[in-house]
Amino acid sequence: MTLRRTEAEAASLRAIWTRDLLDSQPELECGELVRLAACLCGTPIGLVTLLDERHQWFRASDDLKMGETPREVAFCAHAVRQNGLFMVNDALTDPRFSSNPLVMWDPAIRFFAGVGLYNSDDEPMGTFCVVDMAPRILSEDQMEALEILGRQISLRLEAVVQRKALEQALAEKERASAGLKASEELFRAFMNASPFLSYIKDAAGRLLFYNRSFAQRFGVSEYAWLGRTDEQLWSRKLTKSMRTHDLEVMAGGKMVETEEHIRNSDGSISSLRSFKFPCHDSAGNVLLAGVAVDVSEEVAHHAELERYHRELEDANDQLRKLAVTDELTGLRNRRSFEERLVMEFSLARRRKRELSVLLIDVDNFKTINDRWGHAAGDEVLRRLGMILRTTVRLPDLPARYGGEEFVVLLPESGEESAMGLARRVMQRVATEDWDNELLTISVGMASMNESLENGFQLVELADEALYAAKRAGKNRVMVHSG
Repeated sequence: MTLRRTEAEAASLRAIWTRDLLDSQPELECGELVRLAACLCGTPIGLVTLLDERHQWFRASDDLKMGETPREVAFCAHAVRQNGLFMVNDALTDPRFSSNPLVMWDPAIRFFAGVGLYNSDDEPMGTFCVVDMAPRILSEDQMEALEILGRQISLRLEAVVQRKALEQALAEKERASAGLKASEELFRAFMNASPFLSYIKDAAGRLLFYNRSFAQRFGVSEYAWLGRTDEQLWSRKLTKSMRTHDLEVMAGGKMVETEEHIRNSDGSISSLRSFKFPCHDSAGNVLLAGVAVDVSEEVAHHAELERYHRELEDANDQLRKLAVTDELTGLRNRRSFEERLVMEFSLARRRKRELSVLLIDVDNFKTINDRWGHAAGDEVLRRLGMILRTTVRLPDLPARYGGEEFVVLLPESGEESAMGLARRVMQRVATEDWDNELLTISVGMASMNESLENGFQLVELADEALYAAKRAGKNRVMVHSG
C-alpha cells in the first residue's frame, strides 16, 4: 500500500513538472541565473530546458524561441545521462552532433555546455546550459560556476513543484472538507488528523472550532479556547492587525493567503502560511475559516538561499573581473581578447563584415627596464594602456597581449580605419610627457581577408607586420601586404 502511494505521489510531481512548469511563465530567479551564466561564460545564449520521453522544451531564454524539439536531437538528452557538466566544444567536429539539425540549420549551434536538473528523487527533468554559435572552450572556473548555478536552478524549480503540490493538496483538502460538512464527527476526525492548523471564527472574532494541531501549537486543550475572542488570546498589537485582516477577508468574499508570525507556548516564533476564507453557518451568518501551514523551515531556508545567492553573485563578480582583466594596465587580458576574437571573426565572416587587428610593441623596452628599473617599465605599460583605452572607439577592444605587447581588435574596421587609429595612437605616444625618456612604439596591422580560416591567423598576420616595422627601424606602423 505504501509503495503504491509513493508511486502515485511521484507521478503527481512529474505531472507538475511536465504540465505546470511548461505552461507557466519562467521564474524570475531562473532567468537571472541564466543571464548570469551566459555572462560568466561569454556566450550569447543561456537557457533552461525540460524533457519528457519524447520532447524537449526551452524556458528562461529571451534569445532562443524554439518552443520544443524532438528529444532525439536534443543536446540535453546527452547531458542528463551523466553526472556533472556535459560539454561540446565544437559540434561540427563531434560525430554525435555534426549532422544534427540544430547544428546544420538555424540556430546552428556549435558550442554547448550543460548540467542536468533533477527533482528531489534524483530523476532528470531537464538541463541548465549555455549555447554559442561559435566553438568555445570554458575555463575550470566557468565550468564550476555552471555546475553551482545548475544546482541553484534545480532547487528553485523543485521549490516551485513542491509549492504547487502543496497548493494542490490544500485545494483537494478543501474540496474534501466541503463534502464532510454534513457530519460534525467526521469533520472533526478529519481536521484533527490533519497536520495543518485549522480554525473557524465568528464575525466577532470568537473561536468556534480549532483542531488538535492548533491546540498543540499553543499548548492548550482541544476545548479550552472555544468562545474566546482575539482580545483575550493575543497582544493588543497582534489583535488589531489580525482583526483588521479577518474583517477584510470576510468582506472580500474570497480566500486570501498571508504569512503570519506567531509566538509558540515555549516562547519561540513560528512562521505560518495562512489561508483565510469566509464561509457561512446554517443560519447564513458569515464566518471566518482559516488553515495554516508551518513554513518556519522554508522561510529560514529561503533566507539562507538569498544570502548564498548574494555571496555567489559577489564571488562571481570578483571571478569575472579577475578572469578578463590585466592587473597592471586595467585592460582586458589575452584570454579575454582571444575569446572576443573568436566571436568577432565568426560574425565578420558570416555577415561579410570588416575586421582588423593592431599589434603594438614598446620599442627598446628592455633598455627602459635596465636603465630605469622595472617600476619605471611598469609605469610605461600603465600609461600606454591608458592611452589605448582613451583613444580607441567604443566597439574596439584594447588588451595587453603579453609583456610589452598590446593588441587592439577593431570590429567593422577596414585597413583605412585601422591605419587612422594606429596613427592617432602613435601621435598620442609621441606627445605624451614621459617621465624618463621619449617613448616610441612599433605597430603591425592586418585586416580580414577571405583566405583566413580563424581569428588567430589574423593576429599572426599583424605579428608579421609588426616584425617588419621593427626591422624597418621601429617607431612606425606597417600593414601586412599579403
